Amino acid sequence: MEYSRRIAQQLLPALLLLQTMSCFRLGVSARLLGEANTTDLITSTCRHTDYFDICMSTLQSNPDSRNADVKGLALISLEVCIAHAEGTISYMRQLRGNASTTGRADGDKYETQCLDDCATEYDDALDDLRKSVGKQQSGDYDSVNAMVSGAMTDSDTCEGGFGERPGYTSPLTERNDYFAKLCSNSLAITGLLS
Repeated sequence: MEYSRRIAQQLLPALLLLQTMSCFRLGVSARLLGEANTTDLITSTCRHTDYFDICMSTLQSNPDSRNADVKGLALISLEVCIAHAEGTISYMRQLRGNASTTGRADGDKYETQCLDDCATEYDDALDDLRKSVGKQQSGDYDSVNAMVSGAMTDSDTCEGGFGERPGYTSPLTERNDYFAKLCSNSLAITGLLS
């Protein structure tokens, strides 16, 4: 019996070390598996959008995506739309501060009016998007779809305003197009929740 006790005392530290190493290894494996599952969830979610690459880059770049489910990814996509709209409003303020983006002598007044109209449209879009966050959190996905679609329409209206006078082009075309793609992706992800 004394012999068994000595062997047990000698083996106990080795067994504890093995158990600790095993737990550590399982923890690392679980973490890696979690990261793989997050990437898989983002990939499978983005496959339902029309703009896969944009979806992947925007969701993967947000650290909150790591622990998000599809509902969380939908919320993150709305937040990305909001951030882009806010950035576009700031960009418009910069443009408005410039004398003319086209260099036309008569362009100042017309372009300023178009930029003012666009700022109003984007303010409306931002209002819709901010409200849609609460609707998304409460599960009112029909309202989310209506509000995000409205935000897309606001952006389209902004873009169209520059085309009403011959020879003018919108300095916001790239931003408006990207915003529409972000909103489209957000609608597609929200559609997975309906």
